[in-house]
Formats: sequence, C-alpha cells, structure tokens
Amino acid sequence: MAYELYIYPNNVMPTATPQSVVAAFTSAGLPCMEQPDQFGHWLVLEGVESALDLTIKDGVVTGAGFRFVSEDDESMIQRVADVFKGAGFLVSDDEGEL
Repeated sequence: MAYELYIYPNNVMPTATPQSVVAAFTSAGLPCMEQPDQFGHWLVLEGVESALDLTIKDGVVTGAGFRFVSEDDESMIQRVADVFKGAGFLVSDDEGEL
C-alpha cells in the first residue's frame, strides 16, 4: 500500500525554484535531480523508488506530491517532509498536517 504526502506553500507567495528544491535535498544528504517530462516535473531521489512530483508555475514550485512505496525505508517519509518544511512549505498526509 502506498502512503502519500501533500506539499504546498504556506500563506506567503511561493519563491522556491526547482533548482533550489534540488539544492535543499542535496544539502540534506538526499542527492536528486529534476526530470521534467510531458507529465510533470519529477524529482528523482537517488536510490529511491518513491515518486516525487513537483507542481511548477512560472518557474516556481507551487506544490508537490510524494508517493511513498513500501520498497523504500520508512524514514524517507520524514526526511522528505523535513526538507520541504525547511524550504518554507507545509506538509500533510491523509490525517492532517505534519
């Protein structure tokens, strides 16, 4: 069964670019790269099967979705949440804000 995180900006205007999100993950010890395609902007975390899809508008990240798959270490959920919260985003799951 999959577990999902919903990432969205706080009440201020979002300013994070895809590059700044990649830098935040890399600084947190989670190397990754952005892979835009016809379906969206994927953030591919090195060695991780879970999917992280960025929502981009006018070059700025306006939200994201993280779908955790059971093959990955459960600590990845909190690590992803912490990176986004550190970048000024709010993070929630089906039960509420984390």
